[in-house]
Amino acid sequence: MPKKKKKGGEEGGDERWLITYADLITLLLGLFVVLWSMGRADLEKYKEMRAAFKDVFGGGAAVQLQKLPGLPEVGRGGDGPYDNLDGGAYPDTSEAYLTAKLSEALEDMSEVAGEISVEIEERGVIIHLTESVLFDLGKAGLKPAAKKLLSGVAPVFIKSGRPIIIEGHTDNLPISTRDFPSNWQLSAARSANVVHYLTHQTAIPGDQISIAAFADKHPVESNETKEGRQKNRRVDVVFGKGNWKTASGGSMPEG
Repeated sequence: MPKKKKKGGEEGGDERWLITYADLITLLLGLFVVLWSMGRADLEKYKEMRAAFKDVFGGGAAVQLQKLPGLPEVGRGGDGPYDNLDGGAYPDTSEAYLTAKLSEALEDMSEVAGEISVEIEERGVIIHLTESVLFDLGKAGLKPAAKKLLSGVAPVFIKSGRPIIIEGHTDNLPISTRDFPSNWQLSAARSANVVHYLTHQTAIPGDQISIAAFADKHPVESNETKEGRQKNRRVDVVFGKGNWKTASGGSMPEG
């Protein structure tokens, strides 16, 4: 009479597939750990880069371009949002690369270095230009130094390929003059004059750029102090996300 197979042996044979399954789970876990580690490294590099750029634009004797950790190099594809790049555009569309190019353009403008700051925000790259760089107090006419500054950075605006918004801001002190009955008119006139100069005296296409006016509604510092009010009286240049060509159907400039 043949012997019956042990029940334990049968169960052992049925569970052999669990070994392969366990190996697969282990490999997947290892992959997720590696990806998480890479993400953390990129975040730390980004934080170091942002801090370094803040030091560069924070008001030193001159603006200096530094080799920063994780900074993209010319000719390497970036991680920007563009669908395409035509002739004349930067080879890298990342915020880091754009900020580096702005730093290069500002190297020869040490006299205004302390009045300019650059930040990378969720909506893109922002240049903060204080009132003292561009205008006289309570006025909207561009100073000669302002025209030099705008002409110097205009090539970066063009080659960035990004939609650009010029935002006018004021402090909360009321103004009531014949030209500007309120801070709304003043902030609007200032942003409009910057756009007018850029579109008429440089090669920036008119459909790449737009204006906005916020009066005293978006302060960057407290209006309770003189220093805070000085920082709030500013024009912000916003390099938005995406490619301006996609929205307007225009063409990127050559060269």
